Amino acid sequence: MFSRSLVLAAGCIALGFGCGEPADETQEIVGNLVSAGFPSNDIMVVDGKVYVGRDAEVSLDASREMLAAGATPGEQYRTNNVVSPSLTKICINGSAFTGVFSTALDLAIQNYDELPLTFSMARTPSTGCSFTINALIDPNMNGGVAGFPANGNPFGQFTIGGLLSQYGVDVIEHVITHEIGHTIGFRHSDYYNRAISCGSGGNEGDAGVGAIHIPGTPTTATVGASIMNSCFRAVESGEFTASDRTALAAMYTAASAPALVSALDPNRCLDVTGGSSAQGTATQLWECNGTLAQQWTLTAQGELRSSLAPNLCLDVFNGDPTPGTRVQIYGCNGTAAQRWTVVGATLRSALAPNLCLDVFNASTALGTKIQVWECNSTNAQNWFTR
Repeated sequence: MFSRSLVLAAGCIALGFGCGEPADETQEIVGNLVSAGFPSNDIMVVDGKVYVGRDAEVSLDASREMLAAGATPGEQYRTNNVVSPSLTKICINGSAFTGVFSTALDLAIQNYDELPLTFSMARTPSTGCSFTINALIDPNMNGGVAGFPANGNPFGQFTIGGLLSQYGVDVIEHVITHEIGHTIGFRHSDYYNRAISCGSGGNEGDAGVGAIHIPGTPTTATVGASIMNSCFRAVESGEFTASDRTALAAMYTAASAPALVSALDPNRCLDVTGGSSAQGTATQLWECNGTLAQQWTLTAQGELRSSLAPNLCLDVFNGDPTPGTRVQIYGCNGTAAQRWTVVGATLRSALAPNLCLDVFNASTALGTKIQVWECNSTNAQNWFTR
């Protein structure tokens, strides 16, 4: 994404070839983009790389995917190219980022990671990465560039301009979040009229299968209404708007996980108090309502992961096996305090062989504390999925 005042200085532009990449490959990419509906005057070749929308690089594989049959074309748009649900953790190598850029990168990653998506996001070094994106700095750029996914993987890198330091951390966070958006398949929300956010510029092309409207989001863009607008302002907050979150949910929200229903009452579920994703939030018995606060996934490792956030697990407070210890949510850490075994209709803690997930005093009152207690085969310790 380039600011209005400093657009990409192209060594060779708009269907110009011979800039370092093999001409036949470059020509195929450009040809595929034109066939997919991108206007030729919005396609640029810079140092052998092909861009659309000024900041989104397109690889050969990505251009081929854009020709595949897609959904119905139609403020939030995606490409045909999306990240595979088999990728559960996307990591970003930001070793080149220091100072305010490092802070902004952490905030941008947090924007994605705090949402209940099919993938979590983290900065390297980190374990369990399904794919790593390299984040680079170009000291002479005022904006950023990235690319679209291909073969089920995000684009492998994005570049952020060092000249953004003049704007402060919120604007840098905004630009990084925007470029990460391209790497997972988002197009500009004002692709059809760049003048909306840039003050000038035309249509990047509806692209048929290359600009697919995301259900639940507006079909008209306005200034400041999306982090995926083509150009940024000096007053950006760096945060997702409501339509941005809707778009992410439509593309990458995991299928609903089941609720854990108490055998005491078919309308009482294991619930995270207040729907809070804060570590240490207590669990309770509450009226079943289908919210993320009541959705749980049992992993192969025996963790019960909350749908509120990708790295929150059902946890025995302080790893204390004393009967009556409260059960909370906490960052998943693989300890015995977060491992559970299904035995019949009970959930047994790995902290002790005879310790079960239990409803305090077998009460069905809303807000009743969830605890661990000696296994006793009562309905206070029996749970069913729904």
